Amino acid sequence: MTADSQAASFTEAAAFRALQLACEATGLNWSGATLLGPVGDNGVFRLPSERVVARIAWGMLALASVERELRVAAWLAEQDLPAVRPSSVVADQPVLSDGRVVTFWEEIPAPQQGQPAEMGALLRRLHALPAPPKGLLPPFDPFYRQDSHIRDATGLHEQDRRFLMTVLEELQAAYAALPFAHAPRAIHGDPHRKNLVRGADGRTVMLDLERFAVGPIEWDLVVPAVYHLVGWYSDAEYAAFVETYGWDITQWEGFSTLASVRQLRMTTWLAGRTGREPRLIPEALNRIATLRDPAAPRRPWTPGT
Repeated sequence: MTADSQAASFTEAAAFRALQLACEATGLNWSGATLLGPVGDNGVFRLPSERVVARIAWGMLALASVERELRVAAWLAEQDLPAVRPSSVVADQPVLSDGRVVTFWEEIPAPQQGQPAEMGALLRRLHALPAPPKGLLPPFDPFYRQDSHIRDATGLHEQDRRFLMTVLEELQAAYAALPFAHAPRAIHGDPHRKNLVRGADGRTVMLDLERFAVGPIEWDLVVPAVYHLVGWYSDAEYAAFVETYGWDITQWEGFSTLASVRQLRMTTWLAGRTGREPRLIPEALNRIATLRDPAAPRRPWTPGT
């Protein structure tokens, strides 16, 4: 099975089968397992009787990334940065199961979605950390798997797929010429609204460490700015983020280009799921229309799909 076909076959049922087999191999009880959100590159399940969260990566080619994620979690613990921790109930991680890669993480009790102001404070702490150990983090690639997501977009017209490939090539060149204002350092890589939660103890922690890399801090900051652009953050929420972080990326000369790169990534990620989730086609088409003409009237982007 190729990487593209394995990713395309990664459905909720496939993720659940991998979870069951991994639990049987490790002695964990998967009874009552609850899927947390839609299945994309990962399927995430809560195991209530174990008080752990299982994360199933799409295929074996994700193994190196998952192993790095575990090392990143250990490094962040050493730095005392609030982030999700691997569960001690499974000592030998990751677990290979049915062609997928499974990890088990500590459950955050009674989680609530974190707020933009909290994300700003945590990113400020992250970006102030000393350089990570050599070899821990890869160089950041904002275009990771975007070409394969476009090829997987079987629910779109061929002209839409060609358009996305053209925009991808144009933005790759534009990104290479960006005058970044800060030196590369450890970044989260995908600090969106669902990757920050507050537990019952009031502690706010980062989730989803697989995109950690060494790269421009501007990438972490463009995410909430784009959320503001597409209407997912209010003016007050974005202002709170800027206040706690201490810098407004929208004032940087490269913002427009970087925001376009981020919006393309959000579009191709969604489009790549249309083959197995046809319900996403209208939203994918809406986002593509935005990329074609940002000034044209359109309905707002739909978050959380």
